[in-house]
Amino acid sequence: MVLESIISGKQARKHPLVMMFLAALLASIGIWTSYYTFPSSASILSIGFVTIGIVPILYTIFILEEAEEASKGGFWPSFIARHFDLMKIYAWFFIGLILAYSLWYVVLPSDIRNTVFEEQNSVIDSIGNLKNNLTGNITGSDLVCGKNTFCWFDVILKNNLRVLFLAVMLSIVYGVGAMFLIAWNASVIGAVIGKDALIMVAESYSSFGPLAYVFAYGHGLFKAIGLIPHGIFEIGGYFVGAIAGAIISIVVTKGHYRKHELSQIGKDTIGLIFLALLLLVIGALIEAMLITG
Repeated sequence: MVLESIISGKQARKHPLVMMFLAALLASIGIWTSYYTFPSSASILSIGFVTIGIVPILYTIFILEEAEEASKGGFWPSFIARHFDLMKIYAWFFIGLILAYSLWYVVLPSDIRNTVFEEQNSVIDSIGNLKNNLTGNITGSDLVCGKNTFCWFDVILKNNLRVLFLAVMLSIVYGVGAMFLIAWNASVIGAVIGKDALIMVAESYSSFGPLAYVFAYGHGLFKAIGLIPHGIFEIGGYFVGAIAGAIISIVVTKGHYRKHELSQIGKDTIGLIFLALLLLVIGALIEAMLITG
């Protein structure tokens, strides 16, 4: 693949920041390719193109990671340090996707934007309706939460656990299949930022002329910081779960193991999954408190 000749797995592990630029490139290619080939499905297909594009590089990275882990090993609780490079790779890639999707949301003509971000806009509208019904029923559910923090915590955590389960299973079955879920979440966040920026162009920056979009986009990115308190834990949990599943997939694919290798990787995988669960619990609690606060 062409991208592998430009950025190798070893380079990505050594310089995780390059993943941000790779993400922006893949997201841009995915948007335009899907729009011109299958416009009616562009909002989902564009995510698929991102996943297809990143799979070879990530697969190489995970092979290197698994081989290094099996040969070095180490004290079990140090699994976070052993896989911290992978977490940085996922984080920079996620940030790059958010920046690309949010920027395209702002600059695209409205007809193309509505096509490319159709499903994302649908999700955003559903979330808006949910927040507007704070004192009533949760959309699509018989549960009434109102200002009950623990009720919201239960609803949010159950949803996040379902996503985590999918992330782990997709990674086990497809190696790095969870990247589809991660890219989808990035596209929704990018659409939220872009939508806020366009609203601010009309409401707050209309007098700035051509610079209105620049200032509004910067303001939209700044406003997105409000997603960080809970988002960093939730997305982090998905990253960790995806890494755990992918490591299992690589081990199974190899077809031959050493006793020490299986023991070390098994312990690390269990530790990563428990860490993912802890991050989701913290994220759900913070988000529930923000909703009812």
